[in-house]
Amino acid sequence: MATVAESGGGSLSELYSSSKRLLLKTRESLERIERLEYTSSSSFSSSSTVVPGTSDDQAAVIRRDINQIQSLCVDMDRLWRSIADKSQRDLWK
Repeated sequence: MATVAESGGGSLSELYSSSKRLLLKTRESLERIERLEYTSSSSFSSSSTVVPGTSDDQAAVIRRDINQIQSLCVDMDRLWRSIADKSQRDLWK
């Protein structure tokens, strides 16, 4: 049975799952913004038209999500380094 290095944030597997979900959500949000920008730039409307759905709030949410992903990566690295058994660490390398 594999030992699980745990911290206040959960096990390495839980942190990885959380970061993966957040990464997919962030990627989807960025792609949505890119699609909106592309469709607005290819339309005949003026450049001063506001693109619905692209706001400072969305950018702030994406920045927050990226910061959270970075934090999860730091936590995963810390937990990975705390695993004493090298064979268990190699599973996560």
